[in-house]
This record gives sequence, structure tokens and C-alpha cells, in this order.
Amino acid sequence: MKGVHSKYYTDNLRENILRGIRQKIRRGELSAKAPLGYFNEPRLRTIEPNKKTFRKVKECLEAFATGQYTLTAIQRKMFSLGLVGKTGAPVHLSSIQKILTNPFYYGDFRYRGEVHQGSHKPMISKKLFDKIQEALVVNGKPRKKRGEKGLLYKGFAICGECGYAITAERKIKKSGLVYHYYHCTFKSRTQKCSQTRFLREEELTRQVQDMVQKVSLPDEWRDAYLKKLESENVNVRHSSDLFVQNLKNDISAVSARLSRLTDAYLNEALELGEYLERKNALTAEKRTLEEKLSDFERKGNHWLELMRNWILEANQAGNLIKQENLSGMKDFLVSIGSNRRVTAGMLLAEFKMPWRDLTETGARARTFGAGEVNLSSNSELWTLADSNR
Repeated sequence: MKGVHSKYYTDNLRENILRGIRQKIRRGELSAKAPLGYFNEPRLRTIEPNKKTFRKVKECLEAFATGQYTLTAIQRKMFSLGLVGKTGAPVHLSSIQKILTNPFYYGDFRYRGEVHQGSHKPMISKKLFDKIQEALVVNGKPRKKRGEKGLLYKGFAICGECGYAITAERKIKKSGLVYHYYHCTFKSRTQKCSQTRFLREEELTRQVQDMVQKVSLPDEWRDAYLKKLESENVNVRHSSDLFVQNLKNDISAVSARLSRLTDAYLNEALELGEYLERKNALTAEKRTLEEKLSDFERKGNHWLELMRNWILEANQAGNLIKQENLSGMKDFLVSIGSNRRVTAGMLLAEFKMPWRDLTETGARARTFGAGEVNLSSNSELWTLADSNR
């Protein structure tokens, strides 16, 4: 009899604890140890920003999102800021990877594989979190050894076939002339890379110049685009209202899909694994749309200024070519694109918007005299320009 009462007490206690956890989750509160940059507030039993570490962790997250840091580099940065492990040693790389992939930092939290909307103060935006995930794909590996000085494009691109880095070699001829060659590192253990062609630095520079040329605007085109931009002010209010309404409609549609998904799970039409996977994806999509709406409502018609800045920057790209500023052209391509790769001796890249629009539409979009350029139809494009750089 005593054992029965003991089991009843244990089961009842367990149910009360789980009920309390579910209630906290519905309030957007995580019942777990606070991640780095936050602390568990004992009186309110909430998770609050840690005044000593919050800004430091935010600085590291923003740094990694630039794509200029590897895990080991960000580990050193964290250590220099005083962000260390329990023993005072640098934070372990696996812990840093967990930090970089933790949705808690943009306002959500993961509990038992399911992502929930949190009520705590976010450290970063969902937009920045997505940039961190992109940077992890490229830089989430141990740092490679530094190459020789003077090899301008080392680390600039990857092999388009096997995905490993393009490295460089310096060759000195008997005449004393020095040549730099770029080629695949051939480090893949799972496939034999056929990209055996060596690319001269002069040829790679020519291709870099051609690529910069595609996203540059001559002075006369700059003036024409700026003039056209001024005329767009007349219709901008209508375009903005339409864009906001479309975003609100998209958010409502995602909310409805989440509701239907929950109903399907409760009616046992979905397995738990499939439900969690689809719910987490919809929750992330909703968060992105809500941030986009919030940004647009806060900035208003800020897209006009962003468009103006983009026109001027595209015009300045042409000056880099005129000045033969090789390092400037290289850095410019890094800032406006990604997935730079060399295949069969050809440099390829994927440009962010609105630069991609400029290259894809070719002469029709870039030659102002060929026809009217409807900038108002691209108001969403230019509004997002600053987030894609």
C-alpha cells in the first residue's frame, strides 16, 4: 500500500512539473540553463540579458555573420573579450557551433526538437541569424594555414567541382620572372577532382575585372538612374502600402498553415517527427516575414535612399577598374556575392540582390536608353538591399 502511494505521489509530481513547463513554453519562457550572454533570473525564474557578456556575445555573432571569421578565429575573438569556459580556457569549438545555431539569440527557443516563440529579449535579428548559418557553411571548418604573402587571390574562391579551396603557387622562371598560378588543392578523399588546369593570376585578374564591370554603372547611366529615381517619389506611397499589405497577407497565410498543421497532428494524421520538422520551418518563415514587415514599417520609404546609395556604389565600382585597384575589386566582389568558384578556368559567382538583377538582365536593364526602367516595381528589392550586403 505504501508503494502504491509512493508511485502515485511520484507520478503526480512529474505531471505537475510537466504542466508547469508547458505553461512556461506557452508564455515563451525556456526552462533550461541560460545560453552565453544571458542568465537565469532566480526571483522571476526568467532568462534575462547578462550585462557583462550580452554585448560581447552579440559582437561575436555579428563578426561571424560577415563571413570573415572561422570557428577558430571567432574562438580567439571570444577569448580576447573574456568569454571563456568554466575552467577559464577558451570556449570549445563544439560549444561555439551550438551558440551560432541556437535560435534563442533571435528570439525563439528549441525545446525537445520543437521551436517555440520566446518572450525574452533577442540579441540579434532572424536576418542576421540566417547570415550566420550561411557563413557556417563556408567557414565552419578549422582554419587553414596562411599562404605566402603577395598571393592576391588565395582563399578567394573554391573549386567548382569538389568544393575545396583554390590555392596558389609562385613559380620563378630561369629568367627571374615571377608568375602566380591558382588551382584546386585536390584534398577531397571521396572524389577525384578533374580540375587540373592551372590559372595564371593575370587571367584571373582579367575575369575579376570583367565580373566587376558587369555590376558597374557608367557616369551617364548613374545620372539617368538618379533622375528616374526622383520621379518615383510620386508613386512610392501606393507601392509601399501594397507591399505592407502583401506581407501581412503572407503572415496570415503562414499562421493559418501552422494552425492546420497542429490540427493534423492532434488528429494523428502526422507523425511527431514530420510535425516538428514542418512546424519549425513554418515558424522560421513566419519570424522572417514579421521581421521584414517590422523593418519596412520602421524605415518607411527608406528604400529610396538605399536605391540611391546602391546606384552610387555601382558607379564607384567602375572607378576600381579605372584605378586598377585589384585588392579593392576582390573585396568588392566578396561583399556583394558568394559561392565564388573556378570551373574549367572560369571564375563564377552568385550575386546578392540587387546586384544579381543587374547582371542577369544584362544590356536591357543596364542600358538606360533602351527603355524606361520601372524602379517602383522593385521597391521590395531595394528595401532589402542593405540586408543582403
